[in-house]
Amino acid sequence: MSESSADSQASSTAESSVSSSADSQKFWEFADLGFDTEKKLWFIQFYNAINVNVGTYYARSVHIERGRAAQYQWKDSRGAPFWHVRERLYATEVEKLSIDPAGGAINLIFKNEEGSETEKGVPEDFAYLLYAYHLTSNEKGRAPMGFVEFHDAEGALVGRVDNRWMIIEGVNRRTVGEYPALRIRVERMDISGMTVTQTAFVLQGRQADAHE
Repeated sequence: MSESSADSQASSTAESSVSSSADSQKFWEFADLGFDTEKKLWFIQFYNAINVNVGTYYARSVHIERGRAAQYQWKDSRGAPFWHVRERLYATEVEKLSIDPAGGAINLIFKNEEGSETEKGVPEDFAYLLYAYHLTSNEKGRAPMGFVEFHDAEGALVGRVDNRWMIIEGVNRRTVGEYPALRIRVERMDISGMTVTQTAFVLQGRQADAHE
């Protein structure tokens, strides 16, 4: 992970003992992992359901088993040379959390989650795909993610991949639909490759000369 100086919200320290995911979810819904370049320590910032920082814990190391996370970053508002970089985690996916009160280590063990058995997946033949992003989640505490719908030439739905982080690389696309059924459309001919994992959907476009 790239280094990032902690922002003003990461200025407090606290002590905690081992807690289960059920205990953790009572006070936090998601957390951010980062590195403070001034303190030379890793930290995890915990946030509750209304996006309020409910604690920041520093440690010399962080140990994580399994699980998924997403990187995001932003520029420092005071003009510092480093960007702020975080790895976001969600309480509903954590099985066990252990924080060393002495600041030695933070341990996170994620649940071993299986993929959905009802998901249609990527069909062999389709004419175009539509993707968009959920604005709410059916599972309390889990962030909404993206979904992809595959259609044949007649417009019939022939496949679907749901609840994935979307990664788009060099793809020609256009917006379609009316609110609330807004989508982004990609033609099959404009796609060079797709990778689907339990966590993400990566869509890659063709180079310009590939259409010629």
